[in-house]
Amino acid sequence: MPFDIILEEGEQLIANLSFGVPHDSDIFHLALTNRAVFLPRKKFFAVKDATYFERVPLNRIVEAKIKKLSPVFLWALALLMVAVGTVITCLMMIPLLRREGGEFSGYPPAVALVGLVIPIIARRRYGLSISIVDGGFLWKPRLHVDKTSRNAVDAFLTQVAESLRQAGVNVKDERDRTVSITQGKPCPCPTAMRGDSPNQQGVLRPCCRCGKFLKISRWDDWNGFLLRCPYCGGIHGKPWSAYWLLLASVLLNAFSLFFIMRWRRALPLFLGFALFDIVAGVALDHVELSETLKLVLLATSFLLPSIVNSILLLKHEMALKTPSITRT
Repeated sequence: MPFDIILEEGEQLIANLSFGVPHDSDIFHLALTNRAVFLPRKKFFAVKDATYFERVPLNRIVEAKIKKLSPVFLWALALLMVAVGTVITCLMMIPLLRREGGEFSGYPPAVALVGLVIPIIARRRYGLSISIVDGGFLWKPRLHVDKTSRNAVDAFLTQVAESLRQAGVNVKDERDRTVSITQGKPCPCPTAMRGDSPNQQGVLRPCCRCGKFLKISRWDDWNGFLLRCPYCGGIHGKPWSAYWLLLASVLLNAFSLFFIMRWRRALPLFLGFALFDIVAGVALDHVELSETLKLVLLATSFLLPSIVNSILLLKHEMALKTPSITRT
């Protein structure tokens, strides 16, 4: 195994830490003992797995630092994305505004929008730097959009710093600890039953984070609804397909809400959409409206469930991709 920890006689394990997203092979591992630090490395040439643990004795480590990462590269990338996306969008819009025909694509404005978001999520981004006598080590966490994931990175770096201090390593922390970290809203999902629950209903599924078996109702399992694991406290569920979800939104309209939400939350929305459709139908049949307003009412009635489903899809995938911290 690439991350096996082999201890010497009398050596004690202080912490074995890992940080990553479920269903993602790019997981950061770090282990500390009272004699050494085990750092993840990659071989230049390998037949199968190129990752392995490098054992670095504590007497070779000069210091460790929770280091603020420079955002210059990300700022330059964001500026380029905004410029290119805006220019291409304008070039596409000019013939349409002149009524000369042409096609419009949503990719250029999306690129510009992502470029505007990058500087926001790149603020106060920190990594782990370890200075070694004959080299160094730097871990840069990936960019995370949601606040919950960014707080998870901060909590992981805090655990690493505490474990390094416990091992006797000099640690410097460049984070501004006077800035309070506001926690994101927890996912409003129920807790799953343990796999050894006496309840006979449901199917057994391993938690996507800790691997322990959960007992899940067949409806929740089939739809991939989010559940909180009673063992590790992480979010368990299945990724959703954007294609099938949007197709269901078009074919089933408001009925599709019952396939992406539990019925207690879907029913009020469904009744709201039904009431809106009734009011819009009465207005179209009995009220003198302009053609523009008629198109707006029809488009709203048709597209509103798709918009709601798209927002729920984004929240679902972000909850599943929230990083988890494992410590042994």
